Amino acid sequence: MSSLDRMLRILDLFAAEKPRWTVEQAMARTGYSRSTIYRYFKSLTGAGLVSPGIDGAYTLGPAVIGLDRLIRLYDPLLTAAKPHLTDLTRSVGLVAVIEPYRDRIVVTHVEAGGGVDVPPELLRGLTVDPFDSAAARVLLAHDSVRRLRRLHDVAGTEIAAAGLGQSWSAFRQALRVQRRVGFAVHAGSGPVGALRVAVPVFGGGDRVVAAIAAPSSERDSARIGEVLLRASRRISAVLLDQTAGDRREMADDESWRPSAPMVRGVAPVTAERGRVA
Repeated sequence: MSSLDRMLRILDLFAAEKPRWTVEQAMARTGYSRSTIYRYFKSLTGAGLVSPGIDGAYTLGPAVIGLDRLIRLYDPLLTAAKPHLTDLTRSVGLVAVIEPYRDRIVVTHVEAGGGVDVPPELLRGLTVDPFDSAAARVLLAHDSVRRLRRLHDVAGTEIAAAGLGQSWSAFRQALRVQRRVGFAVHAGSGPVGALRVAVPVFGGGDRVVAAIAAPSSERDSARIGEVLLRASRRISAVLLDQTAGDRREMADDESWRPSAPMVRGVAPVTAERGRVA
């Protein structure tokens, strides 16, 4: 892992259970030296990603808020999904968009129809383990074999406890079955686990970028699953069109083009549409 990767991992320390970290606490958790932690906090502070308090503890900084606003306004997935999610709430009441995040999953959007209250614990940014929910199972079912193998090596006990197989081969087989079914039905623990039905959203080809999940009674799970599947297909189609459009725009974009060949991997200082140095 590079020094930059290690520095960015410092951001993983911040959680609802512990939103403030001193240098000493970060040293104890990471095993990094005092000088390394000081250097990382200094760089992250300069980028606005963390902020020092008067007591010497660090919290997440204002740049995180600014980035979150940009995601809310311009994230391609949420932009494509928003009108379809609004339609979904009329028939299923409550929906959530859940995305993979390293070895966990995170809620990135929650929407409810009229008269339906969003559970106070089901909030944007909620991050949970990647096993005990229908959304988690959908995302796992479409993950790469290499990543699944690594995940099983470090979390085999949790995988077995979630009912996903007592061995690596049983785990893979359970996910194969899940892919064939198309949507997942599972009553797990916590606010994400309470969303009993989930479907995948494809960002292009076989790549799954998110899950859409909704609550359901046991009797109504199949109907809810079909409703979610129809919406996810429409969202996936919009994402595919967006991707194709972005590629066309990039191919047609001549706003910057070097006026001379690259030399030893370094771009020349001039461009056809003005100097860049």
